[in-house]
Amino acid sequence: LFLLQKAHLYIFEPIWENIADDFFGDKWETEFTHNELALKLTRTLDDFMADLETFLDEFMLKKTVDALVAASVVFYVKCLLQKAEQHNSNKIPFFNKNEVALERIDKDVKVMKDYFDGLAEGMPALGKVIEKEFQVLTTLQELIRIAIDISETEASDFILVLHKKLMDVNITKYVVGDLWHLVKPTEERKVWEITESLEETLIAVCPPDNAHAQDRTNVPGLRLDETLAKHYIQSKRKRPVVAGAVEKMMTSMKKTWAPNEEKGEQ
Repeated sequence: LFLLQKAHLYIFEPIWENIADDFFGDKWETEFTHNELALKLTRTLDDFMADLETFLDEFMLKKTVDALVAASVVFYVKCLLQKAEQHNSNKIPFFNKNEVALERIDKDVKVMKDYFDGLAEGMPALGKVIEKEFQVLTTLQELIRIAIDISETEASDFILVLHKKLMDVNITKYVVGDLWHLVKPTEERKVWEITESLEETLIAVCPPDNAHAQDRTNVPGLRLDETLAKHYIQSKRKRPVVAGAVEKMMTSMKKTWAPNEEKGEQ
């Protein structure tokens, strides 16, 4: 079962190679007006599904599709946050037009969700998995709306919702900061301060679970928190936060997510 759930690594290899860099880029925003990249992603998954349906029994197929749902969400979020890593301006947004980018994201998510909802017609239990995994995408969408001032919702409310999914206060800080860095970089420090002010509440709602983080039975590439922890441990982007804050967070994250790495590693 563990090996079958790792099938997503094989399936996503060509996806990472062929389209990952194009997501959230200029063409994605200005030219691919029919969400061509999201459609390419789902078509690639569908090509593999034909093989999976041929060789797997119903139980194993369901478990593999569960993994594909989680892997698709992890892929999409990581592609987005990699753009934040590449964006160097603390004044100018990454996208040409935030509202257009948000519309693309909304439709990308719909394309992916519609694909899996179609599969769920033959696998009723899949619906709950889709709802659970896609919640993080709808949360990120709402946080972007808040950042660009087209939502009446308070950022703190959705930072809490995001944290319930990520369950690591440092990862939550990084992700929220990166979203603002992409669409409203002038207020990145402000949202960091908001997230920091919520830290006691976030930890009370989701206490750290280091044993869960270091569980060797975790399937690689399916846990968003683990994927993002590795991403941020390698991050080189300078963040507009209080001196020493990032170093302190990095030490904490390495202790939780990379306990066997040398402490002096850059």
